[in-house]
Amino acid sequence: MVETMRAITDESLDIREVPVPSPLKGDVLIRVDFAGINRADLSQVAGSYPPPPGASNILGLEVSGHRVDTGERVMALLSSGGYADYVAVPGGQVMPVPDTIDQAHAAAIPESLATAWSNLADVLRVGDGTTVLIQGGSGSLGTIAVQLARELGATVIATAGGRKRCRAIEGLGATAVDHDDGLVEQVRELAPDGVDAILNIMGADVGELLPLLAVDGRIAVIALQGGAVSDVNLGRMMVKRLSIHGTTLRGRPTQQKESIVRAAADFALPRFADGRMTAHVAESFPLEKVAAAFAYVKQSKPFGKVILDVGTGRG
Repeated sequence: MVETMRAITDESLDIREVPVPSPLKGDVLIRVDFAGINRADLSQVAGSYPPPPGASNILGLEVSGHRVDTGERVMALLSSGGYADYVAVPGGQVMPVPDTIDQAHAAAIPESLATAWSNLADVLRVGDGTTVLIQGGSGSLGTIAVQLARELGATVIATAGGRKRCRAIEGLGATAVDHDDGLVEQVRELAPDGVDAILNIMGADVGELLPLLAVDGRIAVIALQGGAVSDVNLGRMMVKRLSIHGTTLRGRPTQQKESIVRAAADFALPRFADGRMTAHVAESFPLEKVAAAFAYVKQSKPFGKVILDVGTGRG
């Protein structure tokens, strides 16, 4: 076993040599093949989203790879550490990779699946007979969330920018709405009685979206891409019994994350295995090209997940 490994930290996007992590009791040591890139990684580099106390400053919230002890193909949800040759992760946050999925696509699943499940199933109570609006349906989270909501039995409306991306979303089972062409008006036409739930990634537009909710409607704010401040009509919330939930996944206790991963895996992995759900990889970059990968995420609005090929160039 090597004693050092390549890794990329939030201090620099350069590859550094650091010690291989020592697994704690209950941890699994994974030799990383691919790591998913999430906007949280970009925020960490910008200094606005530090890792939780006790977590390493190595970037990366999800990986696919092989268990060092058994050689099994796995994918895992992380608090940090994915942009490296090895990562140690609590065993309950590790999932087997279905035989029908390759390692590249497996790296696009854990973080998006866990986030989507914890919000759609647990917080928003999406299921048969409900209608849900998902913002950013063509993104790395959105492509998974749309399919998960569909499989949970919901009627799904999802936003995207441009006709091409809207068509791609509709291929996942949602009715697409172009967010650049009067989002509120389009959703009202599709759901005149209101939607039951909204998965929100913008933050600042919460006040504008509240009128779209039906009585007893719920909205979960999971990102702040549009800003952290919104003008909310509390009277409307009271009359219609609406609720706003703010959620994050990364900083939750390990026990909670393990519970989320188990429930999400039990429901979704059979669906990934037989093709009812699919992981979408927009582009793959070698580890040493992480700066170019970040630029691609910022500038191109990729459909699905951008990943890092950690195994390429490894000795």
